[in-house]
Amino acid sequence: MHNLINFLRKNSHWFTFIFLEIICFYFIFSTNSFQKSVFFNSSNEVTGRVYAISGGFLSYFGLRTENQELLIKNAELQAQIAGLKNYIYDLENDSLKTNAFISDSLGVLKQQNIIARVENNTISQIYNFIIINKGKNDGVQIDMGVVSQQGIVGVVRDVTPNYAVIQPVLNPHSRFSCKILNSNTAGTLVWEGGDPRYANLTEYPKYEKVEKGDTIVTSGFSDIFPEGIFVGIIEDFKSETNDNFYSLKVKLSTDFGALKSVLLLGGKDEEHKELEQKIKNVQK
Repeated sequence: MHNLINFLRKNSHWFTFIFLEIICFYFIFSTNSFQKSVFFNSSNEVTGRVYAISGGFLSYFGLRTENQELLIKNAELQAQIAGLKNYIYDLENDSLKTNAFISDSLGVLKQQNIIARVENNTISQIYNFIIINKGKNDGVQIDMGVVSQQGIVGVVRDVTPNYAVIQPVLNPHSRFSCKILNSNTAGTLVWEGGDPRYANLTEYPKYEKVEKGDTIVTSGFSDIFPEGIFVGIIEDFKSETNDNFYSLKVKLSTDFGALKSVLLLGGKDEEHKELEQKIKNVQK
């Protein structure tokens, strides 16, 4: 305490000077409008900068809480996305059911179409196949045409009571009659291995007009598919060994790697089968 008193006595002139300076500044800024405005503007600027710096620090230390809230929100969104995916899957099946009423080349509605789920699917082999969860017990027959929400898939080649094997477009043994939309000239769709996104429409006459981007659909010239089912888009074309024909590179509409559900088109009616059998008997 004694030291403090000595310090105040020793420096009393400085304290007196500072006190008088404060009084002077008070009278200057309180009685003169210009100095008052300068003071307030300066003090506001300093205060604003202090608040900005302190706000930055507070925001930084508050990031942990915000991150936790974001994680919770992200989890909620992920759950909603999962629910939407299931909902879309159900809608796709409903859409397939709606598209089940496809007219054949005679204009007769086939109402024996069957929705099936893909159980196994290969796209990287030479002779690819697809196994579905419907068979004879569900009305599946050999040679039924198979389509997806996106377009053509293949044809049923084998059937058991509860399952069936589909030979897809991605198989060298597959041959499907297809044409350019709004054309009456057909070629043969084949897959020669390699990229599962592409197939070739071969034996297409050169006298027909061909352009990149043209739409390829089924021709209706077979018993497997009716006319007009989407197949893909022409990406390129070139002359075949026989110079009178083109080979069209077709980007397939169906994403075989993501195939989940398929639609089996109704088989031939009894009258159609009877006529075919009579023709076969005559040819023997």
